Amino acid sequence: TNNNQPNNAEKPVVVQLDILPNNEIHWNGEVVNGRADLESRLGTVAKANPQPEFHIRPDKDASYAPVAEVLAESQRIGVKKIGIVGGEQFLQ
Repeated sequence: TNNNQPNNAEKPVVVQLDILPNNEIHWNGEVVNGRADLESRLGTVAKANPQPEFHIRPDKDASYAPVAEVLAESQRIGVKKIGIVGGEQFLQ
């Protein structure tokens, strides 16, 4: 046993939020049904201890508005571990 690692050294829980080209938002593959649904799901993440990692992956053809909304709501509700992933799709 490695005593330098905490007992719960498993991989962190990750919530994957995809923003599609039509600006539809998917939470771990499930369609998010509007702002109230998004707020409810974010609230669950914010209350978790430890909080899961929250990965936002916008499609390169998605508009900025839903990305900005997700970031703003996440911050307002108290989600801490937020990252935007999938940048490799923008490389030429």
